Amino acid sequence: MRHRSRAAIALPVLALSAALALSGCASGGVQRELPGTAHSSVSVGADGTDYAVQGRNVDLKITKAAVHLGAAGGAQLQMGVTNSGPVTEHLALVAVQGQVATLDGTANNAKSVAGVLIASGSTASFGAANGPKVVLTNGAALKPGGTVAVMLQFGIAGMVRIDVPVLSS
Repeated sequence: MRHRSRAAIALPVLALSAALALSGCASGGVQRELPGTAHSSVSVGADGTDYAVQGRNVDLKITKAAVHLGAAGGAQLQMGVTNSGPVTEHLALVAVQGQVATLDGTANNAKSVAGVLIASGSTASFGAANGPKVVLTNGAALKPGGTVAVMLQFGIAGMVRIDVPVLSS
């Protein structure tokens, strides 16, 4: 009889432990902030939009985000993304005015199924000569001097929506 009672207790304890481990609630798991507890700030200037978000396991700064139009109708989103948080971040998706952009990685900011890697303690310079790229598919429809809505989907920080200026290159 004693053996049955131990088994009856052990099975639920094992199931609870597995559920906690899979949900990220066990020690060492990455956890996001509760809704409404992360802090963010945004400022828009003529040369780009700056945005910062801080929360548990998240400390991202986006600097000088702007769409730069090319001569042949192409366009790129240029920005610096600094990850000062304790975990690696990935930029998984970018959409400009509802159109999904193409992400290209580099040796330092490799692209995987999770997106473009931004290691803890590093800055990814999107649009720089040797940096990763965000190539817009709807560049011909954009006009310099205005602003466009940009949605950035990060793996840890989640979704960020900012308005950025459209500049001619």
